[in-house]
Amino acid sequence: MAEISLRAYCDEVKELIKAESHCQAIAVCQHILRNYPKYLEAYRLLGQACLEKGMPSEAEDFFNRVLAADPEDFVAHVGLSIINEERDLDEAIWQMERAFELAPDNPEVVRKELRRLYM
Repeated sequence: MAEISLRAYCDEVKELIKAESHCQAIAVCQHILRNYPKYLEAYRLLGQACLEKGMPSEAEDFFNRVLAADPEDFVAHVGLSIINEERDLDEAIWQMERAFELAPDNPEVVRKELRRLYM
């Protein structure tokens, strides 16, 4: 039986998310987490896949788990900002501001989102 690295699994999940195969991406993440329940990247990707699939409460749970382990996770802050945009604008802005603080290499994209949220 061929072995596959966790990095290769995560790369596969990223490709599945790009291809909008969210159910498959979720299934692969769940498989990873059954074997490696503390693998943070799988939770992050699971949150992304759930958000893209239109499952905001599930995505929120996974992003909060990521932030519990790594409070400086850029993707989780952006994800929570997107989730909160409709129900709690102040929380959405707070999360995007945290992402802005963590994104020194790509501040213009986050700055643009912050401007949009402020309006």
